[in-house]
Amino acid sequence: MKGTLTEQYGLIKNGKGHKDVFLKEAKKLFPNFIRQGATFNEASTILKQKNIINENFVGVGAINNPFEKKKKEGYETAFDNFLKEAKKKTKKSSSVKATETKVSKMVQNSQSHAYNEGDKKEPNNMIFGQIQMGYYCELKEPKNEGKTDQELLDIVYKNLAKDSIYYTKNGQFGEAGVGYTNDVPGLGEPKEPKGPHKSSGYGKLKENSLLNEHSISMAGGIVTGGGFVGMNYMDYFGLNEESVEDIDAKTAATDKLIDKTKELKKELTSENIRPEVFQRLDGLMPLPALQTLIDEISTAYNNIEDARDAVQTIFADEEIREFDASDIVEYFVIQSQNALGRDSDLNLIKRLIGHSTS
Repeated sequence: MKGTLTEQYGLIKNGKGHKDVFLKEAKKLFPNFIRQGATFNEASTILKQKNIINENFVGVGAINNPFEKKKKEGYETAFDNFLKEAKKKTKKSSSVKATETKVSKMVQNSQSHAYNEGDKKEPNNMIFGQIQMGYYCELKEPKNEGKTDQELLDIVYKNLAKDSIYYTKNGQFGEAGVGYTNDVPGLGEPKEPKGPHKSSGYGKLKENSLLNEHSISMAGGIVTGGGFVGMNYMDYFGLNEESVEDIDAKTAATDKLIDKTKELKKELTSENIRPEVFQRLDGLMPLPALQTLIDEISTAYNNIEDARDAVQTIFADEEIREFDASDIVEYFVIQSQNALGRDSDLNLIKRLIGHSTS
């Protein structure tokens, strides 16, 4: 009778099976494990090592059969009991409705065990910084001399129970009666501004004795390093547009300066060069030196233009225009010579200034 290898092996162990049949079946089913010349003992040993057959075989089933229902251990029973208990609690909590008209017993029970943060007399609910300020303030009070630390703290707790920032208002720096207030000195309780300009913080100004006593300049003023300057900011910074008379005066002063400087520069005359001469010079002229000369002249020309702009700016000053133009030009010459050095060409400086002021 054929069966599984495990069954055949069990029968052989009990003296009822046939080793040849077992060995033939094992070689047929597992040729990769059992060689053709293997004996019964060799084949059975290999199959047991590979967990293909099992020695613990009684009847038609193995002792360690994984499909056999086992008796639960103690920890498994305890866990099942835990799950059943959790299900019972879930059923009880499900009785709480989504919308309650009054606080449920579960919430009331939780609140009864919670810390009471609303008790203002409890020191743990007070601001610790206020307790420190209060203790220092009460300690410095002459009337509290001789009192213990606990007595001083009791006074502090009593005051803070009335106002949580009592010592910010009445005990700053350890001085009783000194503190912050929303009162503005001399003006009383501040009032919300009203009127068309309330967004500015002033609202609509009223003519009263206070404004008459302390007049306010509606034209405004400028706060400088030296204090308040009661003048319009456009006048202070020179932002007003110039009148025609001012422009004409500046133009006349500039023209006068130009006439004076023409006396200091030499008239440079030039004649038209003949074409053949120009061609000969063009062929003989060393190009690098010529290019350097042209570049320097271009730079000098642009600098002269900048100097002219500077002269115009200088003569825009009314106080400077009061001086004679020749004195101003001579001043330019001296300052330029100081900058370039005493050994600089004075005539060249005068010609450059002449070009700058022309």
